[in-house]
Amino acid sequence: MSVQVSCLRASCASCPPRFAASRWLVALAVPLCLLLASLAALAETWVDASGQYKVEAQFIALKGNDLYLKKQNGVTIKVPLDKLDAASQEQARRLAAAAAPAPAAAGTPEATVQAIKQGVEAGNLRVVWDALPASYQKDVNDVVHAFAENMDTELWTKGTTILKKATQVLKTKKKFILAHPALDNPLVPKDQLEGNWDNLVGVLEAVLASELADLSKLKTIDLGAFLDGSGKKIVEKIMVLAKAAEASKLPVQDFPGLPVDAVAGLVDTKITACKVDGDKATLSTERDGKVEQHEAVRIEGKWLPKAMVDEWSTSITKAKEALTKEMKPALEKNKFAVLMPMGIIEGVLDQLLAADTQEKFNQVVEEVMKTFQAKPAPGKPVPPAPAPAP
Repeated sequence: MSVQVSCLRASCASCPPRFAASRWLVALAVPLCLLLASLAALAETWVDASGQYKVEAQFIALKGNDLYLKKQNGVTIKVPLDKLDAASQEQARRLAAAAAPAPAAAGTPEATVQAIKQGVEAGNLRVVWDALPASYQKDVNDVVHAFAENMDTELWTKGTTILKKATQVLKTKKKFILAHPALDNPLVPKDQLEGNWDNLVGVLEAVLASELADLSKLKTIDLGAFLDGSGKKIVEKIMVLAKAAEASKLPVQDFPGLPVDAVAGLVDTKITACKVDGDKATLSTERDGKVEQHEAVRIEGKWLPKAMVDEWSTSITKAKEALTKEMKPALEKNKFAVLMPMGIIEGVLDQLLAADTQEKFNQVVEEVMKTFQAKPAPGKPVPPAPAPAP
């Protein structure tokens, strides 16, 4: 082998100058081919649920139901997991499990961070509540109760009534709204709008059916119970809406993936405890090649960021003072100015609900649009109306 290499070097050294460029191209092509081969080896085959479309791409991350892949052209795409066949779904879960950090020991600060991160990605906000000490949970409940105690009942009831009527308009006048001439515009994604319509109504109905719509219930609400009950339903409805909104953008005659602008933050953050000393700890986080250190303290058995603990008492006190000393007087002072436009909005919604034909519905919308059209400043002449078409 060494003799062959020596002969090759000797022959290249004696090459005419016109062959020098070719010699260097060959020298560069060899490692380049090896690099491309190694990248190709990292790619997997992914097949859509229909079995018609497939793509060769490198696994980047699996976040909830979203799979992130890097195609061989360098473009990163996001693919809903349920849009792939069973084998590709299993492949995604296997690669995600292999890339996931090892679970931290229970009760450690890094275990707390991992649990919160995984819970939020799955849409389970209860994990955030459970991460708070009991005294902190009481503080948050007290702030919500203070808000309810100082909120004007008439304003809250009026706002809830408007939301109920607006939801009824969306639910019962869907056909009229989608047929309105204003939506006959190529810039309006009408198909997507129609596809997500019922999910949006579902979110609004979930909010209206919860304690959030009843000021008297807000005065005694327990947020932990709320997140287990109606709050959980609201989050689930929002996730369904978000999922449907993205699904409506997926290509129909191609592999079901949407390009994403950046991959920063897709790879799981590596969390390690650099130092634990009693109820104090220093955590190291590594993400996208950037390493940072954070201080944590243990309060009532729960690990929390030290910066949050240092500011907690002051923040809670300020929030309560703002609700009692600022919000309540401001509402009393401006109540009439707020109720007047709310009354107008409710009147328009009543007219829309009463409209039983497309023509009547359009008339109400046109009257509203005329009312809110820009008016000339005082002293300026009103522009003449356009001449009728011949």
